[in-house]
Formats: sequence, structure tokens, C-alpha cells
Amino acid sequence: MRDINLFTIRVFVMVYESLNSLSVANALNVAPSKISRCLSALRHALGDPLFIRRQYGFEPTPTADKLYPYFQQILCLLGQINENTNDTSTPPQRHYVIYAPPTLSCRLGSVLKRRADEEGKELSLSVRPLSASGPEDLLQGRADLMLSFKASEKERLSSRFITTGELLYVVARDDHPVWQRPPNNMLDAIINYPFLVTECPAFNDRIDPLELYAMDQGRHLKLAGKAGVLSEVSDYLMDSDAITFIGARTAAEYLAHFPGISIRQMSEPEFQLLHDRCPPPNYYLIGRKEEGSVPSWLVETLCEFVHESVTETEGAHHKGANDIFPSHLRPSMAP
Repeated sequence: MRDINLFTIRVFVMVYESLNSLSVANALNVAPSKISRCLSALRHALGDPLFIRRQYGFEPTPTADKLYPYFQQILCLLGQINENTNDTSTPPQRHYVIYAPPTLSCRLGSVLKRRADEEGKELSLSVRPLSASGPEDLLQGRADLMLSFKASEKERLSSRFITTGELLYVVARDDHPVWQRPPNNMLDAIINYPFLVTECPAFNDRIDPLELYAMDQGRHLKLAGKAGVLSEVSDYLMDSDAITFIGARTAAEYLAHFPGISIRQMSEPEFQLLHDRCPPPNYYLIGRKEEGSVPSWLVETLCEFVHESVTETEGAHHKGANDIFPSHLRPSMAP
């Protein structure tokens, strides 16, 4: 263990918390290969794989589960030492924990760090997958903010409505037969194929809008599974006839970089048809009510990020969407 440095420890803790090595690389502003080397060094030192790649994301091994609290304690103690040894005129750096659904995790860390640089602030943060334990973690101080699809009912938590989703992208492999359909007539074709649900807890974790649509058509939608980690979606789609929906521009941009995957923005008429019985998702920012617990610039940046990711911002439907994707992956818009 003597060759394991603090950076490697921080990488392990962040990968354990997010189960997504790419998001960790983005958050730390390093190449993904550096994250892989750190994990490889740790695996070699411990003689354990630490993380096993499953169909929908990483799964920590029992050794990783045991190691995590000790490594997390090391980082906390280091933070306390730095706080006590810093000049009193310099405010101590605080580590923020933000819960976000998989479709909003892409680029979130890098956007927040870039804004921190503009503000002249030091920012240490972890972006973790949204889960049912999020509200309780906020109350117990284990997390600072949570992006959610519904408001919290807990008295000590405040909920800020951000916006309602206006975008939906259809994602499948390049040679999928569904791409032969015209943009305004895809839904009836989509329900002929297995559907991979990209999970959005509190929105489609029980039943997806496409399931309701299929039921209304007297059809049965075949579910291929549920993906809670965006990085595994492309692998699943490449090896099957499955199709999935993504509701955030940043997530679509992320998936567009995978070879063999095509993306098309759903037309406005079909978007409305799909959400006839199940309204589009609402987005909320949830945090503790304590005044000043999170800086206002961080809160505002989060809200701006969500709004720009899930709504038809000015010019996005015609110009911005084409800027996001390579020419062969641009969403096909309805005439």
C-alpha cells in the first residue's frame, strides 16, 4: 500500500460514490486513462478487482465496500488537518455532495468547477447517483443538494422548482430499422422493439410513459431492462434491438460520442402524444433550509445547467441541436 497516493485514494472514493469512472475523470479534469491507471494500481496492491462491470454499471466488491469508509475517513482527516493549518484569513475548502439522476450527471461536475473558477472559488465536489435515500442523506448532512423529479415533503428541506422537461431523444444502434421511420411517425414503430428504460427515480421508476402509451394502443411493451448508469446504455443497445429515450441534451451529447450509436430528437407532436397521460418530468433542486449552507452561485449554476439541458432554449431546436451532434448523428427534426 505504500505506493498508493492521496490522489488514488480520492479517485477510489469518487468512483465508489458515483460508480462511473468517466464522470470522475470529468470532475477531476483528468484523462479517463489516468483514472484507469489509479484503479489498476490499487487493484494490484490489494489483489482484488474492487469494481466489477455489470450490464448497467460498476458494482463494488466486498473488499471495496470495506475499504470505502477507511479511505473516506482519510480524506476527511486530511481536510481537517488542512483546515487547522491554513492561515485564518483563508476560509477552509468544503466538499459538496450532489445527488443527480443519470441523465443530468454528464458534465455537471465540470460545469460547476468552471463556474467556481470564474467566481475565484475553490470547489471540491462529488456527483452521486440519485437514490431513494437522498432526502435522508440531506437531513443527516451526508449530501448538500439533490436534483429530483418531485418536491420533498420533509419539513426541514426546501424544494425549488426549476423547469419541466421539453426534450426527448430516441437512441438506438446505427443500423436499427426504426431509423427508416419518418420523424413524425416513430412511436408506433418503437413499441415493436424491446425498450431499455433509462431510470429517472420518482418519474418512471414504476412505469415509463412509453408503457402507458403502449397500453393505450392495446399493445404490450417488451422491457429490455432498466439502466441506472448512463455509461452502460451504449453497450446494451449495440448488442440488441433495444431502444431507449434520453431526456437531457447533455446526456444525448455524451451518448453521441459512442461509435455505432445514433440519436434523433423526438418531434414535438409525438412528444405531446407520448405524454398525453403521463406529463413530462418536472425538475426540482432540494436542499436543507439552513441559511448559507450552499453558496448562491452554486445553486444558480445548478438550476441554469438543468434548464439548459432539458428545455428548448432559444435557438436550441434548430441551431443548438445541430451544434451538439456530428452531422451523421444530428436529430432529425419534423418538417
